Amino acid sequence: TFKAIAEQWLKIKLPSLSNGKHQGQVAGTLERFAFPAIGSLPIDQIPRTKLVEVVQAVQKGGRVETAHRVAGRVAAVFDYAQDVGYIESHGAAGLVRVLQPRKVKKPMASIPPDEAGVLLAAIDGYEEPVTRLGLQLLALTFVRVGEMRGMRWAELREDGAVWVVPEDRMKGGLPHVVPLSQQSRAVLEQLRVFTGDRDLVLDSPLRPGHPLSENTFLFALYRLGYRGRMTAHGFRALASTVLNEQSGFAHDVIERQLAHRETDAVRAAYNRAQYLDQRRGLMQWWADWLDRQRELSSPIASV
Repeated sequence: TFKAIAEQWLKIKLPSLSNGKHQGQVAGTLERFAFPAIGSLPIDQIPRTKLVEVVQAVQKGGRVETAHRVAGRVAAVFDYAQDVGYIESHGAAGLVRVLQPRKVKKPMASIPPDEAGVLLAAIDGYEEPVTRLGLQLLALTFVRVGEMRGMRWAELREDGAVWVVPEDRMKGGLPHVVPLSQQSRAVLEQLRVFTGDRDLVLDSPLRPGHPLSENTFLFALYRLGYRGRMTAHGFRALASTVLNEQSGFAHDVIERQLAHRETDAVRAAYNRAQYLDQRRGLMQWWADWLDRQRELSSPIASV
């Protein structure tokens, strides 16, 4: 049956996925959307029209992205059945063509590099201190917002020179090392005044024991006049642009610091512990670049 062969495929497929959440999603989509309709049917007796019916049913209600994933996973099961000799051919190829196109994700808003100085000056004038310092640290480290919100004092290493983000807060499911520039360490020393006796570096002033909310940074940027022009995630895009175009550091070093996932598993394994010395230099170069932009901006920066 389709279900029996899908379970064989899952035993091979799931161990290749490092992220437990992703493993659950792959198995879950088949269990929820495919097995009820075709799980009990012999795999060599499932017509293409039935498969089209299955994926189009998923699409109803606006689940276009989920429908595409189901189509891909159903086709992978049929490919597996063909490869091991259960069937000679199948009708699951190209199922996505009967679906609506996937929505193209709009990139997060980010200012051009020549506007960075004015933005930084505006942030420096933001009244609430934990949010202000958090935005400064986000700019300096260009980590993802979730990684920053959950930052703990106990995650600092080497006398505060390195921050290690644990794997459970990383999109790629691997620990991430963030060398801290002199400027980042200075911001952290200011934060100690407000949250040094707590677990979280960005402990919420409104809800002690909880991190700043996801929208705190975004709303702060709104108040500074950057609605639609800059997001908290936009610091990553800004850093990527500047570092790749101006810094002179190797692309692999920049990608490793951005914690972008390698598509090549061998390359990823080789690079994971590499480039740390270069990354220390890169992070200091970036912090110094931000300082230069501040100096180049008008002393009375306004947005």
